[in-house]
Amino acid sequence: MKIWQPEKTLLIAQAETLAATCYHLAMAGYRDGSPWSVATFTSNLQAAQQHYLFLKQGDTLCGFLSYSQVLDEIEITNIVVAPAWQQQGWAWFLWQEWLASLPSAQLFLEVRASNTPAYQLYQKLGFTVIGRRKAYYQVPVEDAILMKKEWKVQ
Repeated sequence: MKIWQPEKTLLIAQAETLAATCYHLAMAGYRDGSPWSVATFTSNLQAAQQHYLFLKQGDTLCGFLSYSQVLDEIEITNIVVAPAWQQQGWAWFLWQEWLASLPSAQLFLEVRASNTPAYQLYQKLGFTVIGRRKAYYQVPVEDAILMKKEWKVQ
């Protein structure tokens, strides 16, 4: 398994193909399916402040992490690993590789209240709860737990 972080120009050029792949990974990897449509992924891949890091096995994309960055604030917008690769440490590997590439920053994310495996991973990574958004997710309706981590380069 290896990490692939394409340049922004490549993300833009391949946005439609990558968006379809991200959507299918999210549909399969998230318990309640993808929170985003293919069109949302396409737009997101093309946005200047958005970045993607992919997990690859050979030529197959097995997962990804997406985030937006404005100055020293980073919001993680998606992290998903295909079901065949879940519970094997690949989400942890993806996180660790990504964190090693970051400058010092404030990291933010939200997680479904019922997504215990993700919540536990984020706690293990040092994220703390800073709030809750009532009925944030729509299918099914569910709260989002807001989390934050102060990342300092060692």
